[in-house]
Amino acid sequence: MGLILLSILLSLLLAAVVWLFVGSLLPPGRDSKWPLLANLGAYAAIILVPMYLTIFFTF
Repeated sequence: MGLILLSILLSLLLAAVVWLFVGSLLPPGRDSKWPLLANLGAYAAIILVPMYLTIFFTF
């Protein structure tokens, strides 16, 4: 349970960092972009699985 919480928190933190550098690029190819929370949620969902697997196989 702690591993899941840690990976969720780290993925949210990294999603915020990615959003600061990349910005609001989702969805690509459209003029109207998603709001801030939708972008952060999408980035966090993309980062969550690799973060969980990295923590799982490291520790």
